[in-house]
Amino acid sequence: MNIEKHLRSQRLFAIAYIIIGGIALCVFLILLFSGNITGKLPGLFAGLIFGFLPLGILLLVDVNWIKRNTAMQKQIELKNEERNVLLRNKSGYEALNLMIWLIFGLWFLNMWVKIASFWVFPVLLGMMSISYFTFLSVNGKKY
Repeated sequence: MNIEKHLRSQRLFAIAYIIIGGIALCVFLILLFSGNITGKLPGLFAGLIFGFLPLGILLLVDVNWIKRNTAMQKQIELKNEERNVLLRNKSGYEALNLMIWLIFGLWFLNMWVKIASFWVFPVLLGMMSISYFTFLSVNGKKY
């Protein structure tokens, strides 16, 4: 893997995140000073601003730090070895397959018992994480 190509793409992502956060901040300030911000808009803009701006800035700092640290560059190259990529892809595929069947089962169960969607999404997200890491450890021992 070419580390320079990886760092260049990460820098582009960082700049895109900063631009999105900056645009959201500008629109928020314009709406705030014009008095047209009502309802759920402050929360929406706060999420966009405090999600994208710090992420972009910290990703840019991380890229610059990795550029100066050769040990970290070697660790990134090791992380992207063929075996590790195979394990991550296979585990992700198996976890997604399991989640599809779980969602289908919950939909089928919802036809008879009304399930509150308030609890379904966090449970599905948690199950996705747990199943991914479980499949990752099983596949790591297998391959």
